[in-house]
Amino acid sequence: MSHFRVEAEDLSVTFGSYQALQHISLRIPPQEYWIVIGENGAGKSTLLNCLALWSRPTKGHVRIDGYEALEHERFLRSLIKFVPDTPTFYSELTALEHAQLIAAHHHLSHWQAEAERLFHAFSLDRNVNAYPASFSRGMQYKLALLLSLLTKPSLLLLDEPFAPLDPVSQNHLTQLLSQLAHEQGTTVVMTTHLLPEAKSPDHLVFLNQGRVIIDWTWDQVRERFPGNIATVPYRLETEILGISTEG
Repeated sequence: MSHFRVEAEDLSVTFGSYQALQHISLRIPPQEYWIVIGENGAGKSTLLNCLALWSRPTKGHVRIDGYEALEHERFLRSLIKFVPDTPTFYSELTALEHAQLIAAHHHLSHWQAEAERLFHAFSLDRNVNAYPASFSRGMQYKLALLLSLLTKPSLLLLDEPFAPLDPVSQNHLTQLLSQLAHEQGTTVVMTTHLLPEAKSPDHLVFLNQGRVIIDWTWDQVRERFPGNIATVPYRLETEILGISTEG
């Protein structure tokens, strides 16, 4: 059994002549909360799609809990939940009916109490009989995350979850993700442009043009960039890449 929940080895993804990912290698232990940042087009979503087994890399390998993705794809998909930046829902099902469908598909017993807890935790308990199409974008993302958590995944992947959320919900989410990793054992990997101060991740990966520029523990990040956490993405771009935002 591998000591790592996720191992990405020399991942490269090309679309024609465009290189979305270039020789990326990462080793993510269990029970950690990782954040991947980078500008638009840096390859963040492509990386998550590969780790979620939604798409296959052009070159390289992904292993989950030591299992090769290509050889054990069906089994590994049961351990992974991926919430994309724009989740989709069935137009004819209410929020609660989506939870019922997930429970039936995953053969979950005694799921009702957990669903009730999650609907309350995400402030959606008044909307259980409403259709997701009537929800705001932030509410839709909360519902998609709720449905993923109902299955208690080993690996949770989130693409830009902060974008549709208000600041209070962002801070609540960071606390929840830290709790999931450290208390419930779920490995969490998310992409974002924002770093709320409510709870720091364990690890930060900085992508640029499909390459890993930084693969640091959070202690290393704080040592290099003390002060306001929220300014770290900007300071990475200006100090590491030398990108100027003036003029």
